Amino acid sequence: MPDSNLIKLRKKTYLKMIENSVGARLFNSLFVKFKDTGKVVDIYQNGTYSCAFFVSSVLTLLKYIDSPHSTVNTVKKELVKNNWQEISGENLQPGDVVIWEEVTFEDGTKNQHIGFVLNRKEAVSTNFQTRKVERHHITFGVNKDGTPKRKITTAFRPSSEN
Repeated sequence: MPDSNLIKLRKKTYLKMIENSVGARLFNSLFVKFKDTGKVVDIYQNGTYSCAFFVSSVLTLLKYIDSPHSTVNTVKKELVKNNWQEISGENLQPGDVVIWEEVTFEDGTKNQHIGFVLNRKEAVSTNFQTRKVERHHITFGVNKDGTPKRKITTAFRPSSEN
């Protein structure tokens, strides 16, 4: 039975969970089996494509959304469905979910990327090269001309702040 004297601080727990996730490899794999061939495949390729699963898993654990998802677009739809506010990339706060522009990998695949704002200058997301959750510059650094290396295209904030 819950203690009636306690109040769960979901937002504070959420922010600490994001911070504590750095270095994790927990979200690197999702195995599926093809019905027609029986072939088993890790669709996240051991962390190469795991950003949406990482973000949506954290959001699910704290009941901001209903279940984990495998793509940036499905996480975005779930945030909208759960009344997250779309906000300007200029007004970011810790805990906001950010989506970065699509880039083309060496193999020709195009991918968006999703993660969490840690503070005004840093974010937390998965790194396809190290295959870990990492703390990094909010736009992965800046180019010589001062433009972001990877532009934030969309940002969301939970409507409830508890």
